Amino acid sequence: MMKDEESDFVDEIVQSKLPQHTSPARDDFQPWHKVRKQFIREKQWNLLVSEMVRRYLKRQLQTDTTDWLADEEESDRSSEIPEGVILDRPLRCLVIPGDDLLDLRSLYKDTRPFNCYIKYLGFNQGQGSDQKRTRVDVANNEVTSLKEVASNSTVAPDQFQSIASTKSQAYRYMKDYGPFHVVNLDLCDSLFPSLTVDAKYYSAIHRLAEYQMKSQTVPWLLFITTQIEPSQVSVPDFSKMCTPTQHNLRAHPDFAERLASVLPPEALQDDGAIVVISQLNDEQMIFVFGVALGKWLISLGATSSPTWVVEMLRSYRYAIRRDPFVEMLSLAFQFLPKFSPPIDKTGLSKLFVSASQPSSELDSALKLLTAVGKIGDVDLLLKADPDLCSAMEKASADLLESAGYDRERYLEWQGRYYD
Repeated sequence: MMKDEESDFVDEIVQSKLPQHTSPARDDFQPWHKVRKQFIREKQWNLLVSEMVRRYLKRQLQTDTTDWLADEEESDRSSEIPEGVILDRPLRCLVIPGDDLLDLRSLYKDTRPFNCYIKYLGFNQGQGSDQKRTRVDVANNEVTSLKEVASNSTVAPDQFQSIASTKSQAYRYMKDYGPFHVVNLDLCDSLFPSLTVDAKYYSAIHRLAEYQMKSQTVPWLLFITTQIEPSQVSVPDFSKMCTPTQHNLRAHPDFAERLASVLPPEALQDDGAIVVISQLNDEQMIFVFGVALGKWLISLGATSSPTWVVEMLRSYRYAIRRDPFVEMLSLAFQFLPKFSPPIDKTGLSKLFVSASQPSSELDSALKLLTAVGKIGDVDLLLKADPDLCSAMEKASADLLESAGYDRERYLEWQGRYYD
């Protein structure tokens, strides 16, 4: 669909930078405005997306140098590429954004060096009032006004969990906008098996994995941000979540030995088959949750066709509350497709094609244990590096200012919340 004349005029005057507000600056700062959240945006989400684009997608994503008018002379080509062409091969993102779309603004800034276009689908379930909906709409209009962002990107007033049902509007949105290169589930709720967890999240992630593994042909990233509250654990649900981990304990002595080096002996039964949750402290509970969630995703990839190798990439944590103990985990997973080439067993073909080696469940599980053990503490990293903390504070202030917040008041507010 071509842009109308008004849209063309806006495109000519809007530069490729984050829009600036002209309305009165806001100062209603929230926990996700803290410096450590900016660290997650820049040092995890954006950095891993950039690495994936550089390694796997650079030749596939459309850029502003794409040969989109092969029948015209170079000198005659306009710098404004028709929208229908722009939307051909964008970086496709599925997100759960806040009202100001801060994560998308930040991702846009950090992917500019690749000259690729972004198209996103967001689900924002907190649309309780017309005023709040208007705020999301304003933010969405600002971000989609950027030249390198698809103008039909949208934030749907729906729950991500709703995609579990193939009859839902959310599921239809997912199919219309996907498949995705990046899925960022920044959850306000929790995936931790507790007394209050919404089980629909797991069904929705399962549905997402089913769709992605059937429709996507290139590597993709899954980010999951979830709250962990060990004091609220539901033992039956946590035990169910640990089923793939228990399978590895039974099947692979190497895996059982590695896990036993991290957990206390009393947390493992004599045969090494079951994790005794009551014997875990808070830190160990977080470790087991990271392993169990990773193993669950690995099992989904291993049982699909074609199969997908799932790896945990650099992940982080930070404290929400000390007593009772509550942590936030920001986990990153990369999904790599494993296709099997056709093999001629008759000898008619003289072409040698080596059969692909199936991914080893043990190798994936051992890599997962290593990755979970290396989850970084953002609070400690920022306190240990004042220059890094200062850089993240400035970047956070810039980002919030672009979304209409008062920069000076933010810096004053932020100074009180380094804990």
